[in-house]
Amino acid sequence: MMIKSHNAASKISLVAGASLLACALLTGVGHAGEAETPATVPTDATDQALDQVTITARRREEKLQDVPITVSAVSGQVLRTERLDRVADYAAKIANFAALQQNTRVSTLVVRGLGGNANSDGSEAGVGLIVDGVFFTHPGFSWLDFVDLDHIELARGPQGTLLGKNTTLGALIVTTKAPSYRPEATVNATVSSRDHYQVRGNVSGPIVGDTLAGRLTFYGDTGGGWITNKTDGRSYLDNRRWAIRGQLQFDPNPSFTDRLIVEHYDSKEYNNYYPPVGDPLTYVNGAVRYGWARRVLAAVGYTPSYDVKDANLDTQQRLISKTDGVSNLADLKLGAYTLTSISAWRRLYYRPNNDSDYTPYPIFRAGYDVDVDQFSQELRLASPTGGKIDWQAGVYLLKQEVRSNYRVELFSKASAFFLSPLLPSAILNGVETDQIGAADTKSAAVFGQGAWRLNDRVSVTAGLRYTHETREASNTVFSFGGAPLTGALALYTAYRTAVTGAPYTVRAKKKDGSVSWLINPSYRISDDVLAYASASYGEKSGAANLGAKLGDSIIIAPEKSTDYELGIKTTLAGGRATLNANLYNNTIDGYQATLSDPTSTNGRSYLANVGKVRLRGVEVEGAAQLSDHLNLSFSTAWGEAIYVSYKNAPPPAEYSYAGAPVSADLSGKSAPFAPNWTGNVSARWEQPLASGLSLFAYVNETWRSRTYLHPLSSFGRQEGYALTNVGIGLRGRGERWSVTAWSKNLFDKNYALAFSAATTVTPYAAILGDPRTVGLTLAAKPF
Repeated sequence: MMIKSHNAASKISLVAGASLLACALLTGVGHAGEAETPATVPTDATDQALDQVTITARRREEKLQDVPITVSAVSGQVLRTERLDRVADYAAKIANFAALQQNTRVSTLVVRGLGGNANSDGSEAGVGLIVDGVFFTHPGFSWLDFVDLDHIELARGPQGTLLGKNTTLGALIVTTKAPSYRPEATVNATVSSRDHYQVRGNVSGPIVGDTLAGRLTFYGDTGGGWITNKTDGRSYLDNRRWAIRGQLQFDPNPSFTDRLIVEHYDSKEYNNYYPPVGDPLTYVNGAVRYGWARRVLAAVGYTPSYDVKDANLDTQQRLISKTDGVSNLADLKLGAYTLTSISAWRRLYYRPNNDSDYTPYPIFRAGYDVDVDQFSQELRLASPTGGKIDWQAGVYLLKQEVRSNYRVELFSKASAFFLSPLLPSAILNGVETDQIGAADTKSAAVFGQGAWRLNDRVSVTAGLRYTHETREASNTVFSFGGAPLTGALALYTAYRTAVTGAPYTVRAKKKDGSVSWLINPSYRISDDVLAYASASYGEKSGAANLGAKLGDSIIIAPEKSTDYELGIKTTLAGGRATLNANLYNNTIDGYQATLSDPTSTNGRSYLANVGKVRLRGVEVEGAAQLSDHLNLSFSTAWGEAIYVSYKNAPPPAEYSYAGAPVSADLSGKSAPFAPNWTGNVSARWEQPLASGLSLFAYVNETWRSRTYLHPLSSFGRQEGYALTNVGIGLRGRGERWSVTAWSKNLFDKNYALAFSAATTVTPYAAILGDPRTVGLTLAAKPF
């Protein structure tokens, strides 16, 4: 059962109408106030100079080495060459970054060991995702494959004085290629291990002279499953997805430009396989524990296997995810000033079909049906650059509706599993319990940021934001279905209620305001050395605890982040090398985390504030063009994500014996899945041949130190590991065509990305990393 969002067609019409209105009104105003576009200033560079990535983390086009903030960037060309297709792959180029992307709901972005609460629909991401100027609020939007990329950026620390919605940990900024007035087309096809096939294509060019251009992007991805289910022979952890994206660029005069983007993403995959990795048979005090393993043995005579490749499920089905989006970006020159409007709507639809008992017997299936509906509007006015002071100011509006239904379906063996094999199956067979969470948010913010250049070497940037939000949340729990418990079955009514629980509703509404700020001085020691410091503060809104029970807070407190950075950026050897480093110390009060209840009878999770967390460490990255043919790059980080104060943590399942403390003190312990060391090193080589041909190759090594799920538990631990990606290929003149043979995880390292906690009815389970994949990619530019 699901409460549906408002009609999608009305939202598309609204954004399209805003686009047409902007074109009709702003074009006329812009024509009356046309101004000369400043000429691009050429830069001197040697033949071996590094390619300089232009970034937009401060809402202006700037060279990476000239921006006095902690930000990393990777060009789309590098991502394509090295087959870094998914957001999680970006960690191969950016240290202290990770992305979990098992499926739409089990998705999150992680910076410096903390992230955005995968599995929590009522909480916004701590690490923001901004695509072509649009802030995506729900963590599930990071599941998408972004194609046709121009570049990506990772800005670390609290954001909000410029970048859309305020965040506490950072923001991943994705910029795709805009329509071109020069006709161009690219297509590539890939075949790889385990019958995995992928095709991607782009076509762009003028539609009406130099006034209207278009761009169409398509991709399809199928196959690649590598776990075979014994029950039906299906391949789990496969790909079965496609997407289409259309853009229109309208440039009626030099003072006005408008970019409209319409897109659809679709998948239907078996990416909801989480193999059991253990279930404690005894508590730490030696007492017998009647958990998942003992339950399935008693109920159906099943002895679990903890071999992660030993899938044996009977009710698992494909997981369905769909995302639709419309956005419109309009820029209007008002003399030397620029007025920007960004209107956007997005929708997320997600339906899981999980075999949650991890057996080949019909016991129960559980999962969260999720619908997200988001509409945002940003208006921003930017001053001209190049003077003693430049600034930007604007407003940001957001309306979001989230519906999340934790739906549990009970089958014929449920009574034996949850209650006793001696009781009738009719007690629970056919019963469904629904936990319908709803979170509606209205947010309005004003923001501004400016830079004051005291002289040619010293500048100070400062920013301020005020956000006001109204949030309504509710959680309604009820059950239905199954045989009527009448007559002889009436005696078992209490047994059914013991499993499904009594129906209830909790709801709340809250209004609050928050301030974010930034102070960012910098000093150019020389033309090639830039030193900077920053102090910033940001808040993430009070989240909706959509797993709340009676007596729980359904709207929890905001997450508050104070961050200090000290860094230096250097350009070496006449532009042939760069070396950047920074220190950080980030304290987060009221950190919002998704927790599992070890005593739960249905595997529920809930959202809570977990006290104070401190992030601190050092990050270093560099690149060098050693010759015309060889490029080296690296990034590495050491850091810690420590609970400064967390005295009421849920204990792991093996600590939940009768009479045990109901909470554990994790103060001084590391946060889950937060490695101390991360890093990567890459080499790219290219050798020109005769007839315009070029031979190229690359190698990339990525590493992470050990992590754990819970410091008190021996389960859910991952030792440190390294992954190696390699490729070699041949390309034609002007890159008109290329062929690349490549491999990811060359040495076939077995590893887990994360783990889920055990409860009384579920085991510890793993989210697996991909095995070795070998492939061949053909690419062409027809024109």
